[in-house]
Amino acid sequence: MNLTVFVAVCYLLSIFTIGIISSKYFTKSEEGFYLGDRGFGPVATAISAGATDTSGWIFIGAVGFSYAYGISTMWMCVGYTLGYFFNYIFLAPPLRRYTNRTGAMSVPQYFEIRYKKYGKLLRAISSLMIAIFFVIYTGAQLTSAGKAFEALIQWDYTIAIVIAAFFGTFYAFFGGYKAVVWTDVLQGCIMMIVLWIFPIYLVLHLGGWNAFWAKVYAIDPILVSATGGIKGYAGFAFAFGLFAGGLGEPGQPQILQRFISAKDDRTIIASSLIAVFWVLTVQGGSSMIGLICRVMSPALQDPEYAFPVLIRQMMHPVIAGIVLAAIFSAILSTVDSLIMVVSQTVHLDIIEGCMKKKLSDYGVVWVGRVVILAVGLGGAIIALSNIRMVFWFVLYSWAVMGASFAPPLVLGLYWKRVTASGAMAGIITGATVTVLWYNIPFLKESIYELVPAMIASILMTVIVSYMTSEPEDGEKQISLAQDN
Repeated sequence: MNLTVFVAVCYLLSIFTIGIISSKYFTKSEEGFYLGDRGFGPVATAISAGATDTSGWIFIGAVGFSYAYGISTMWMCVGYTLGYFFNYIFLAPPLRRYTNRTGAMSVPQYFEIRYKKYGKLLRAISSLMIAIFFVIYTGAQLTSAGKAFEALIQWDYTIAIVIAAFFGTFYAFFGGYKAVVWTDVLQGCIMMIVLWIFPIYLVLHLGGWNAFWAKVYAIDPILVSATGGIKGYAGFAFAFGLFAGGLGEPGQPQILQRFISAKDDRTIIASSLIAVFWVLTVQGGSSMIGLICRVMSPALQDPEYAFPVLIRQMMHPVIAGIVLAAIFSAILSTVDSLIMVVSQTVHLDIIEGCMKKKLSDYGVVWVGRVVILAVGLGGAIIALSNIRMVFWFVLYSWAVMGASFAPPLVLGLYWKRVTASGAMAGIITGATVTVLWYNIPFLKESIYELVPAMIASILMTVIVSYMTSEPEDGEKQISLAQDN
């Protein structure tokens, strides 16, 4: 076990090193600290976005879900692949152009510039939502870390949370956005390697493809059911809810930030190929690992411990250390991005945007760092509250962002008729429906809250836009997103 810890520590030291080195290469300015001077190429853009998107839930929550419900997780793979395709083909290029031409550095700032009438209010509301739900999201990631360390190397859950929070904030604190992106690239590569190699190795260990599926079926036939054994409408709703997770992709600020910081449109197009390969690898790999864990350890009380327990029981300590590093990579690559987005939101959108207090370049960096520490602490407190449901907690935060932001953001890039009132109605409706649906048991059990919330948000954005006066600068705003 000491060898496992040694390997994991070596990995963490490498992350430390990249963070420190990166701190020497960003411009001491707002754009340098928060966007890395908008100069990232295809590999950095795609892998960093993918690693940020994936998070600790891919090894903990998604594996656990596959352990319990079998191949029905394939619907997530299909849904997120389509979500990635939409993001990179239809959203990323016009968003990059618009933000580059207007100087916008965040999603809330985009809303202020695009929807001038209620711009400041939209910026304030969206900023507040990001700050609240990203701290919750960070708590879910740190919970993943606690479970991984607790199961794999028997560390105390509390100690594991503290360590994860420390490392998640360290290199963001010193290196800013550039450190976050390049550490995400390293972490993403480790994740892909593990999610490629381990399913293949473990299936062969179990006797090959045919023998593996025979064992899966023998344990429980519902594991090979496309709807997790659920019949009728409930089965359809279950499968569609998993598929619909991809609908939330266009509304995630931590991912959109990667598009804003991309070098040019060619970068985006090249990134799309890497991104699709990424999502197929991580989604497919995690689903297979969940089923493999079910075959090898069929009686776990908490499925979210499945992968760490499997690795501890059957893998060489060096391999276990590599896997621990991969799990930690998934966690840190999301935590650091969430922390950076909240830092940017508090400084750029709340302090300067809403409160109109201009900071010096030096003040920008240090306010950002204070917020980074605060978010890490807030996430740790949530993780330590013993709310240990990683999968559903992540999906909840994901739904709020997706339903609230995606409709007014996408429509604002393509439809000149959308109004500030429509955007306001869409954001408020998306958030309200998501929260209500999630907290009313019979509604939550009917379908994933993102689906009704997204539909309601789109409808309200469109209806209210038609009910209010057409913006005078609609054509001009659209032209800023076009490839002239």
